[in-house]
Amino acid sequence: MKVVACKRFEFSAARQLADRMRGHNFILWVGVAGPVQADTGMVINVTDLKDIVTGVLDDRYDHRHLNAQLDVEPTTPNIARSLWNDLCSRLQIDSVELAEEDGEAATVTEAAATTIIHGAFAAAHRTHAPRLSDEENLALYGICNNPAGHGHNYRAQLSLPPGQTVDRTVWAEFDHKNLSVDIPDLAGRNVVTEAVAELIARRAPQAGRVRVYETPDFFAEYHRGDADYRLGRRYRFNAAHRLHSPALSAEENWRLYGKCNRPEPHGHSYFVEVVIKSPLDPRTEAAYDLGALDKTAGGILAELDYTYLDADVPAFRDRPSTGENIACYLWERFGAVLDCEVESARLWETPNNQFRIIS
Repeated sequence: MKVVACKRFEFSAARQLADRMRGHNFILWVGVAGPVQADTGMVINVTDLKDIVTGVLDDRYDHRHLNAQLDVEPTTPNIARSLWNDLCSRLQIDSVELAEEDGEAATVTEAAATTIIHGAFAAAHRTHAPRLSDEENLALYGICNNPAGHGHNYRAQLSLPPGQTVDRTVWAEFDHKNLSVDIPDLAGRNVVTEAVAELIARRAPQAGRVRVYETPDFFAEYHRGDADYRLGRRYRFNAAHRLHSPALSAEENWRLYGKCNRPEPHGHSYFVEVVIKSPLDPRTEAAYDLGALDKTAGGILAELDYTYLDADVPAFRDRPSTGENIACYLWERFGAVLDCEVESARLWETPNNQFRIIS
């Protein structure tokens, strides 16, 4: 299990690629991995993380001409790699995720650099497993099994080696189609999101990983050469808390947590993303029963929703209710009750601060 604290940044820069000068707003996520300190409940103080990354951005990236600052062509993967190199001497970096606003993205880890290409299409489908009876399909899928079908605005993310790309016409095959009727490769199949992700991977063999969002709160992910699929589901809960460690003095608590240590609680609308890993069920052609996952998540999050975490949840009476500790709590709870592997659990405390646990 790995714990990663992540913070979001923005910067603006100019760059010349080929024969054209361009300007972009960039969105940057920096992840720092490490043990959760028992006394503070943190991997790193996000204020320290903010100060370090902001200093690096001010020095070489923000409101700069990147061709003059970098020793390589300032493609998005190269900028991400440069940021990784500049930060790894200052922080225990786990990942750098860089995205052009509404454009290409790149992720850098110690193991590899990856380019992320985005696509979108609108399509209809019917959720129907041919190996199940009509009664079983209706019980499992409800109105999504309606023979008339229903539709989604799908979004896709393709992970490619740096320097490779995908013909953007790949989306035309699926756009404004009934996937269950108009796509021969999906004929006779249960057109779940897993099937769509796998088919897009066939159309784009450069992609090592294909993630397809059926809705903003649900995605399926296909990894080339892996029999297991990933399903990601997002939820939310609302809770109050106060950051305070009984292991620290009043002065140390205030210095570490600042206004989050005020005597009265404050609160957040927390967002949770759980990613599970499982092979396809041969009867349903799906990796997991989403209804069952939602029911499990509802029970776990009901323990936290509309509570004062430090007073109402036993797990936080003797450890600070930091984002790291809440994410660990969710990881443990989901792992204890689900009959599949939990690959990751991610918690957004604010739009700019997230914490993730990775198996």
